[in-house]
Amino acid sequence: MVLYLVGLGLGSLNYMSLKAAEEIKNCYVLYLDTYTGFISRDLMNWLMKEFYGRLRLATRRDLEDNLEKILEEARETSIAILVPGDPLIATTHISILVEAAKRKIPYKIIHGISIYSAAVSITGLQAYKFGRTITLARIGDTRETYRIIKENLDRGLHTLVLLDTADGGLTIPEALRKLLEAEDSLCQGVVREDTLAIGLARIGLQEELVKVATVRELIFENYPPPPHALIFPGELHFMEVEALTKLYNIDEEIIKRHKPLGYEKERVWRYIMKTRNVANSLKIKEPSRDLQKILEITSSYIEDAERFWSSGELFNALASIAYAEGLLDSLRMMGKIEFQWL
Repeated sequence: MVLYLVGLGLGSLNYMSLKAAEEIKNCYVLYLDTYTGFISRDLMNWLMKEFYGRLRLATRRDLEDNLEKILEEARETSIAILVPGDPLIATTHISILVEAAKRKIPYKIIHGISIYSAAVSITGLQAYKFGRTITLARIGDTRETYRIIKENLDRGLHTLVLLDTADGGLTIPEALRKLLEAEDSLCQGVVREDTLAIGLARIGLQEELVKVATVRELIFENYPPPPHALIFPGELHFMEVEALTKLYNIDEEIIKRHKPLGYEKERVWRYIMKTRNVANSLKIKEPSRDLQKILEITSSYIEDAERFWSSGELFNALASIAYAEGLLDSLRMMGKIEFQWL
């Protein structure tokens, strides 16, 4: 007998493959994963009608804690585990296959379309330019999601943020407000109100919506119900700029104003180095104890800026180096020191 791991696609009946429908016809029991992803009403109704008496709604506990029971059933008869999207995207389902292999139970994988590919392709962005994907939960700490977005932006990469589908699903405005709260706490310039982002709602379903705008605009957009997702673009290739502007009627100037974190980080570092070089090479015209004290404070601001920059706190780095620059300019205007900005 065989254990089938079947991908249902994007959650609607239209995106369920003929291969999937054919393979599960002769299965004795079908376990429907109800927690990994979204399942539309039309798909649920079809499954309940076609497999009445054989369909079981499976919770996380069923597929994790009670997996041994399912595997033993598969030893005696054909069993299918139905999973929204592609069944091997979720780590849980990889572990199911590992356990089946340990027990010498034959298994077969039926792949499905995943939001991982659909969300990327519908925007016109290039798949190889995406970094690590992260899921933002309704309840819990948002800082991990914030950190992943930052890491990707530091490398110039795009970030796909999947939003929790449990309990009705996390909406785009709710997710963005959570990320703005993280920004207020961490102050690293990752998600601001003027940050460019892409909101995706119900991809693959009839009410599908893609909106390219600033975070501020996305928060006040009207969306169909979840599932929702977000993309935070990194560095944009000129073909990606053309795709976003032509496919979604966005002013090209808005896209061109988008500067990912890596760009800003490099600019701030040049600012710090310019100030550091001036502090190291300036000429003192009127030595005094007070002047020496001010120059020591200036040096401390520069060191603070370097430390903040290294930890990714660009706003704090910028503030510190601006204080240092202001002190140097003031001393020059007072005739205490002599230098030139290069």
